[in-house]
Amino acid sequence: MTTLASSTPTPILKVTQSPTLLIIILGTSIRLIHISLLYILSKLITPFDSSQFLLSPDNLPGLRWDAIHFASIGQNGYEFEQQLAFQPLLMGLLRLLGQSVACITGREMEVEDIIWSGVGVSAVAWVGASVILYKLTVHLYNPTSALLTTILYMIPPTPVPSLPYTEPLYAFTTFLGAYLLIVKRQYLLSGLIFACSTGLRATGIFNILILGGVGLSEGLSVDRITLKVLFRRLLTRPYKLVIPGVLTVSPFLIFQWYAYQSFCHRDEEPRRPWCESRLPFVYGFVQKEYWNIGFLNYWTIPNIPNILLPLPIFLTSVLGIKKIVLSCHTAQRRHHARSEILVLYIHHTLMMLLLLFNSHTQILLRTCMTDPVIWWNIAGLAVNWENKENESSQDRRKIIGERGYIRLTRIGKYWIGWCVIWSTVSTILWVGHYPPA
Repeated sequence: MTTLASSTPTPILKVTQSPTLLIIILGTSIRLIHISLLYILSKLITPFDSSQFLLSPDNLPGLRWDAIHFASIGQNGYEFEQQLAFQPLLMGLLRLLGQSVACITGREMEVEDIIWSGVGVSAVAWVGASVILYKLTVHLYNPTSALLTTILYMIPPTPVPSLPYTEPLYAFTTFLGAYLLIVKRQYLLSGLIFACSTGLRATGIFNILILGGVGLSEGLSVDRITLKVLFRRLLTRPYKLVIPGVLTVSPFLIFQWYAYQSFCHRDEEPRRPWCESRLPFVYGFVQKEYWNIGFLNYWTIPNIPNILLPLPIFLTSVLGIKKIVLSCHTAQRRHHARSEILVLYIHHTLMMLLLLFNSHTQILLRTCMTDPVIWWNIAGLAVNWENKENESSQDRRKIIGERGYIRLTRIGKYWIGWCVIWSTVSTILWVGHYPPA
């Protein structure tokens, strides 16, 4: 973890004998309070945009922005081309839960059933993701780092964990897939869970990098990884990688096939441009056509504020990547460095570059909750971990105060302050249907 000078004690967390129970209780309490706040605010704030009223006459607090598309798809299926930007798993789950609620209440399914089902799914998935993040971090680092990382994760700069969005469930499946792969060495089961991630968000296909990287470097320290070793393992271990890899990418490919069959075989002339492509994949087309996604397309003067919003996340990522690179070039650290951590950092770096140069950059404010490396970086900056392995009583007091409380650095305090402030502001903006989203 990154080293910075310590500062005065701040009672952010106290190490307990049952951290998993602490995480579940704390996470559940946070979500219940936040969902209640969203409901109260929806009674006080009139939405700036009236799009949600096309689906429901009620001012549902979870029905804004992309959730409008999710609810529409869950209720009526894929009706419009732009909706094909969204993978179907969440909408299918919300439809199933919405129908279950309607069946129990003895009426037809309504949008309210879908939205509140989505709110519940997101809240439960976020708590589950927090628990898995803790367990994964314990395995790769230590219990103190794991608990600090998880507590910081539970103070995200976004209201999304309380909303019917894909990120909470995507975080849960991604963390669980990584945990099963790295800790349990369950390749096939990990591939199935990563397939669920891809069914939620198209970027889940990049989890194949984690699958392949961990599979090829299993049991190796960083100093033993060479191209020769990786190539030999690629030839001798295909049984571990091929089927899980196919599972990981298959939901994306199946959905592209569904889109082609559903939208390119209609009696319409002329056919849509993507239908005539050599590889008729709709995903890239709708992202560019309706959201102007493309390399540097978002880098315009009007978008500068949106690009700057997630700057704290990018800065901590740069510092964390620098730390891991330096450790891989230091002989003593390289011998002890875990290859799984390096693989996750490579995946993290690629995702950061994609978000910075080829996306609506501000969505990092919500997708940050799907990447464990972001929270390891922040935890490393939030506390002075120097001399942690061979600590004296004086060194221990630099990290944990006399009462057992973590002592935060200045950056740690700034980060928590920024998350609390921006989460509050973005919650109000969400209810009012104001950008950014």
